[in-house]
Amino acid sequence: MGHRRRESDELDTLLRQLRQNVTSISGVFSLKAASTEHITRAEIRNLLAHKRIHRIRHGAYVEQQTWVAAHSDPALMRRLLVSAAMVGLREPAYAYGQIAAELHGLPIEGSGPSVLEIVRPQGRDLRSATTRVKSRNRLEDVRILGRELDDETVTCIHGIPSIGLASAAITAAAQFEREFAVGVLDAAVRQGVSADELRSASSRWKAGKGVVAAARLIEFARPGAESVLESISRVRLMDRGIPEPELQREFYDSDGFIGRADMWWPDFKVIGEADGLGKYDDILDLRAEKIREDRLRRLGLTVVRWTWEEIWSAPREVVARIGRSRRNPAA
Repeated sequence: MGHRRRESDELDTLLRQLRQNVTSISGVFSLKAASTEHITRAEIRNLLAHKRIHRIRHGAYVEQQTWVAAHSDPALMRRLLVSAAMVGLREPAYAYGQIAAELHGLPIEGSGPSVLEIVRPQGRDLRSATTRVKSRNRLEDVRILGRELDDETVTCIHGIPSIGLASAAITAAAQFEREFAVGVLDAAVRQGVSADELRSASSRWKAGKGVVAAARLIEFARPGAESVLESISRVRLMDRGIPEPELQREFYDSDGFIGRADMWWPDFKVIGEADGLGKYDDILDLRAEKIREDRLRRLGLTVVRWTWEEIWSAPREVVARIGRSRRNPAA
């Protein structure tokens, strides 16, 4: 019992040394980094055997508890896989595209990208990361790109090196359908990125697939869109003849502030709410929203609501509802 206890204490000491002294990317460390701190291969094998660490790929390790947590946290798993690819490279590399966008807090579709992309300086030899590793140890869902990085302002998020926010927005938008791409650009503008910064980023990354098309969408980016659903709705409605709305317009009556509207068409006297009733799970929230809507109607305004399903599957029905409200604003 005493021997097992001593061995456990030794393992705990090793883990503390790894955490405190060994250079890592988001908690993922390499054998080389461990050896620099005089942690031997035998000690690494011992940590593996006792399930204190996990080998993600050849030469890349993370604490076991972090790896277990990642199986119920897809975003964490993506960070670990990207980090595992990076620690295997001799030169700096940076998150790119959708994983960079996610790190910056920009929206990504569905369950996330199936292939994670990282970028290194143009002309570097990528073979050591892609072909010199045994197939069973490769990260097949990570792609390494070579690009010119001299003019890029890079950053570090969650311990992971990444291209900047404007570049992340452009390179991610390049991989999405038009409506969702506008949502990504809207989110970047909402975080303070200017149209000029987006255009500059698109110029730097123009060699990337889809970047030129994404650059054409910069003129549609608006800071007032507070969700991807609002962005998609705005694009889909405008594509079908509805004028561009004002975003996040505030309304008041004699009792004071009523609220902000997702979209507002002053010529129609119509307010658009791109949420349906899905977010009003609590009866008190639903009651408060009904009171708010009643106050808006007393101002002679009409509220038109729609859901994700409606704007995707039946956008013309949403257009028709807005049109009917326009013809009869008092209804």
